[in-house]
Amino acid sequence: MSEKKFPEELLLNEPNRGRRLVQELYQDWGNARQNPAYYATIGTQHEEIKSAFYRRWLELNGQNHTHLGLDVGCRGGVLTEMVGVIRWIGVDIDPAAVEVARERIACAEMDFTFAIDFRDESFDAIMMTEVLEHLPYPALTVREVHRILKNQPQSVFVGSVPLDYHLHRRWKVMRGKRLSGEQLHVHHFSFKELDQLLRFYFEKIEYLPLRGTAHRHPRWRLPYNLCVSDIAWAAAAPKLSPGRWDIRKKLY
Repeated sequence: MSEKKFPEELLLNEPNRGRRLVQELYQDWGNARQNPAYYATIGTQHEEIKSAFYRRWLELNGQNHTHLGLDVGCRGGVLTEMVGVIRWIGVDIDPAAVEVARERIACAEMDFTFAIDFRDESFDAIMMTEVLEHLPYPALTVREVHRILKNQPQSVFVGSVPLDYHLHRRWKVMRGKRLSGEQLHVHHFSFKELDQLLRFYFEKIEYLPLRGTAHRHPRWRLPYNLCVSDIAWAAAAPKLSPGRWDIRKKLY
């Protein structure tokens, strides 16, 4: 065999192997095989607070049952059902989660690690709650969100993420510990990075601190970047021609 010939016979050639491995990882993490109810549980992710916040933004932007929303990473569809207001569909990479979610909403299995496989301007609203931190390139994902949202002032993008650069976690790193104890988190947001990304694509943005000193003491007006560990957002009015996010630009 020529030294310059690539050994094609060594390739596995197993389609969707990466997708299957990610599916298995999430099922193992949630112990889903032994506890299918994992996908339908609530109470640990501020669901009631977030759903009320999202509903308010949908209603303020005139959305109702005639509008269509997409829940990306819908898990068991519980939060989607709690938000209501519009007609929702969902997608998730985990087929076990999709099976549970179908009891509540129309949903399908989809690998949205990089692309979101819908046509341009398909939705009036998109929800991604506790999802972006699990994806390797949030700038690419939010660009996809902007692409599939209808380019109208009342279109809404809602979601939530943990923030990993608050004072408590900075202190943990100084003591030699991991920035985040969650192994499935592959991106670690600061508030300034999240804000910079959302404002690149949307005209209107509101934040809701969910946990941290700034949440407990709102009158103190503490900086979100240092004093919030979990945050929700609602963004509306997608920019008409935002261009491309410059990944070489210095992030806070």
